[in-house]
Amino acid sequence: MSRGARLAAHGAASTALALRSDRGLRELVAAGTPLGSGIGGQTVLLEVEGTPVFVKQVRLTDLERRPEHVRSTANVFGLPSFCHYGVGTVGSPGFGAWRELAVHTMTTNWVISGEYEGFPLMYHWRVIPDAGQPLPEELADVERAVAHWGGGAAIRRRIEGVQQSTASILLFLEYIPQNLHDWLGVQIKAGAQEAERACAMVDDELRAGISFMNGRGLLHFDANFQNILTDGRRLFFADYGLAISSRFELAEDETDFYDEHRTYDECYSVTHLVNWLAVALHGYSPEERRAFVRACARGVRPEGVPASVAALLVRYAPVAEVMGDFYRAFQSRPWCGTTTWRQPSRPGAPA
Repeated sequence: MSRGARLAAHGAASTALALRSDRGLRELVAAGTPLGSGIGGQTVLLEVEGTPVFVKQVRLTDLERRPEHVRSTANVFGLPSFCHYGVGTVGSPGFGAWRELAVHTMTTNWVISGEYEGFPLMYHWRVIPDAGQPLPEELADVERAVAHWGGGAAIRRRIEGVQQSTASILLFLEYIPQNLHDWLGVQIKAGAQEAERACAMVDDELRAGISFMNGRGLLHFDANFQNILTDGRRLFFADYGLAISSRFELAEDETDFYDEHRTYDECYSVTHLVNWLAVALHGYSPEERRAFVRACARGVRPEGVPASVAALLVRYAPVAEVMGDFYRAFQSRPWCGTTTWRQPSRPGAPA
């Protein structure tokens, strides 16, 4: 869809949604097509003024609804910063609905102003009463989740706060049907030429999008291929539940964490690309994938792989090897995460 068409759809949908009462909006969402649910919230697809709209329902805790916390981007639960890592064996409890909304506001404004097109537009948002929803599966065993994330009181307060919440924020977003995981899987199976073309686009777009976000103070922290959408020509970065921005109201330890992780997205994205390709091309198990990445990191060009894809694997594997070691250490002791991550050499840079 062209930029003009995207902006026209945004104008029509945002106006129509803003004109609905809370009751009317709830009825509209209730009549939509459920798409799924997960740690990030429940999702629904509906149509507004001829435009498909993706609705994400994000739990809003009672603590976040207190007058002193409404629209606040502060870490109101006092969660440890390592909860930003999206690589635990138990999903992160996240940092709250207001931060996620703030990032959608930023990214939508970047698209509207013409600064960067690689984000889904937010058409509207609304707080609605919404009690009695169960915890997402990843957090349903509260004791296990709390223990996994270090057993701290703040972790428990956050998870129980989500469990006991009496409201949600509805995010009405631009619908982009394909995620990168599914789309790239089709391209890899379509033949060498299609695979090379697709991997080149993905490599370029990952670097461009992450450079843009990071250059404006936004670190995503969870840019895996199911959280990135595509129309086959460009990438759209979505799902901001773990993001942090220098423009948030950050505590001192969060500012330090932000400063230490300015290149994390870059390293995370190329690691995900290398690991994803290892599985897509060869069907490797985790241990086989680890050995494959180690070999590529030492300059061994993989056989039976299109030339430019092989070159990409060899270029990024040194970073993927270091990040893989970090992931495994973090998964065994997540509460030590901030002391174990060390910035690898920049992707593609000489060791």
